[in-house]
Amino acid sequence: MSTQEDTEAIARQIFEEIWQNHNYDIIDELVAEDYVLHDPSMPEETEWPAGRDGYRQMAEMGSEIIDGPLEIEQLLPAGDHVVIRWKQTGTHVGEMEEIDPTNEEVTVTGIEIDRFENGQLVETWQEVGMIPMLTQIGILSEDLFSPEAS
Repeated sequence: MSTQEDTEAIARQIFEEIWQNHNYDIIDELVAEDYVLHDPSMPEETEWPAGRDGYRQMAEMGSEIIDGPLEIEQLLPAGDHVVIRWKQTGTHVGEMEEIDPTNEEVTVTGIEIDRFENGQLVETWQEVGMIPMLTQIGILSEDLFSPEAS
């Protein structure tokens, strides 16, 4: 298998095992000990700790907020990098910082660039569509984006 085929297979395994099946034990095998996440879509105070523990914390917390499946919409391998466009649709059932569960149906989308080394995920750059989600649960007004608001 080529590096590109390897990275694509590992990226799919991460999404399936960790994000869809909530198998957090496999993190030690698939995520590097010194993993780093870059996510400017999140407030600074919610940045995750580096490493496997941070990745595990992010995955466990993510599974508690929306009760629907995370799906890969597009996956583009490029050598030791993989670009993934994903979405999650479900009910907002978990607390987010000071936002209580609303039980509203939501769809959250994101795009990430993952870098792999020695068969493990070592770094992620991601953007998560938090503004549309906050609009869907009523935290932000839909009028915020209307032509009259500008």
